[in-house]
Amino acid sequence: MLILPASDPVRAKALFGEVAADRKRCALIVFGDGERPREIASRADVRADGNPFRQVVLVPKPSVLEGDARYAALLRLQASGAEVVAMTIDFQPSSTLSGDDATDFLELERAFADAQAGKVLAP
Repeated sequence: MLILPASDPVRAKALFGEVAADRKRCALIVFGDGERPREIASRADVRADGNPFRQVVLVPKPSVLEGDARYAALLRLQASGAEVVAMTIDFQPSSTLSGDDATDFLELERAFADAQAGKVLAP
């Protein structure tokens, strides 16, 4: 699991840029700081464990990604209530999770599977 630094936007964007550029792995992006986002990220990491084509990124402070057009759609989804956004290997949003679904192992698995299959959210 990658945890973006909340106090260093330059480093956070550089690390997240590596995730966005990785054409071998899909990602579940978990937003927020605190116990619940860490629990969600931990559960997602269990679903990613041992699979070289999956990764989990915890973004404690989404504002560190602001100002980069590549992340605008992702930040809009987060601002509209998504706690988790699944991203395809082309770094396109595949699905979102919030509420009870965000902590459900089956829903996390489904989000990874859809992202790996290349399913993209309708604009």
